[in-house]
Amino acid sequence: MKNFICCIVLLCNVLACGEKHDTAAFFLPAEWEPQEAVWMGWDASLKDDIAHQFIANIINELQKDIDIVLWVTSDSLQLAALNFLTAVQVPLNRVEINRISADKVFWSRDISPVFVINRRGERKAIDFNYTGYFRYIKRLKDVFTDSIGLAREYQKVLKMMTIDSLMAVETGENLEKSWMFVEGGAIDVNGKGSLLVSEPFLFRNQSIEMRDTLTKSHFEEEFLRTLGVTNVIWLSDGLAEDGGGQFFDNYYSTGTNGHVDQFARFINESTILLAWVDEKEKDTNPMVRATYDRMTRNYKILKNARDPEGRIFNIIKLPMPAHIIEDRILDVNRMAEEGVRKLFENKGFKVGDTLKFVATSSYMNFIMTNGLIIIPSYIDQGTSAEREEQVENIFNLFHPDKKLLFIDATYVNSIGGGIHSITKQVPKRINL
Repeated sequence: MKNFICCIVLLCNVLACGEKHDTAAFFLPAEWEPQEAVWMGWDASLKDDIAHQFIANIINELQKDIDIVLWVTSDSLQLAALNFLTAVQVPLNRVEINRISADKVFWSRDISPVFVINRRGERKAIDFNYTGYFRYIKRLKDVFTDSIGLAREYQKVLKMMTIDSLMAVETGENLEKSWMFVEGGAIDVNGKGSLLVSEPFLFRNQSIEMRDTLTKSHFEEEFLRTLGVTNVIWLSDGLAEDGGGQFFDNYYSTGTNGHVDQFARFINESTILLAWVDEKEKDTNPMVRATYDRMTRNYKILKNARDPEGRIFNIIKLPMPAHIIEDRILDVNRMAEEGVRKLFENKGFKVGDTLKFVATSSYMNFIMTNGLIIIPSYIDQGTSAEREEQVENIFNLFHPDKKLLFIDATYVNSIGGGIHSITKQVPKRINL
């Protein structure tokens, strides 16, 4: 009996220690968990009122549900943002405008820090390295034939790599640095230890010095250290529509070339949405076929995936919208620079050829806040109302308590991103 009691006491002590460790451990919450604010950016890359109006529309809807922190890059832009939002009658009582010394803060998902919390009411900002420099290094070398131009572009990207740490310091967040090159849009979590990421994207975007020596274990250890993730689900390539300049015959797009928030997202802790091309549509054009093949591979990966307790995930195929295509004729002006001309010529194109530019469109690039989900809409761009209703029904099934709002996202899709890409949630601190 005495030994039995001792065992019980020892077990209680072990459990107590485990609970204490759990409350101190930092983790990245899922996006449907309580949020404190959403960060967005307004910078000099916004050249026209279409961009300004799109940002204003998103802020107007979000501020009905959550506080907004709008980042600007100068005093003059701070005044310009304030004046524009006031002119279009966006309420500003829940909008805070912060200034930071940087070049571009538009893509908030990627250049802002990733916030993790624990159950002691603490929060940290994780400073991942920005990947743009390495993703586009080959293209920069192709386009910039002179070393001065190439060095100038390198310096711009290197400066962008410091933005997330500057933001954290400005807002008084505790900061932790990571060696890993990854952007916010490249990962998605369920808040219960599982993370989605594209394996090809993650490996090809590390520093040249480290790329050949890294293994999955290195990344998994770093995800555990920084985000509290115990279960990394390694997906294959992302959407062809998010190709980052890849060509599929004469079809091409901009984009990230692998951000998971364009093709696979957790909708709850046990369910994953996967962008899907219908069998009947797979041969519409070479880009659709490429996406069909890639998502078929990802579906097989997800069907074999397990959570940390060994349970299978529920996989929901979310339809893809119809392509938004713009014909672009290669002319002398487009090919004026020697590097650009060589880039197209190496792909087999010449002056007078027609390229079909496809916007990076996807229903996956949605943002979820405390009581709202903003989803991109494509009805005005040719997608059927029936397809969008199917998308709406899926979201309503899993989050009937949240308001759904569809907004035309063509502007940001045409420059390679989406609604999720220009926003970054800050989770609420919890104290259990």
